[in-house]
Amino acid sequence: MFVLRTGCQWKMLPKEYGSGSTCHRRCQEWVQSDIFDRVWTRLLKIYDNKREIKWSWQSPDSISIKSPLVGR
Repeated sequence: MFVLRTGCQWKMLPKEYGSGSTCHRRCQEWVQSDIFDRVWTRLLKIYDNKREIKWSWQSPDSISIKSPLVGR
């Protein structure tokens, strides 16, 4: 989540997260095994049960850009 939020490179992860290579490898494994899709689906179901999502007007959207503050 840190990499996604900040846009930093894997090798620049703070030491408390462990090795950047290991974190990257684990992320790739999770992508391959659809962990993120399953978590997202489960969270949407939980949220829908609490807030009743208006599915008739929802549309998925995503954008990925580098953080403007990287390196500052």
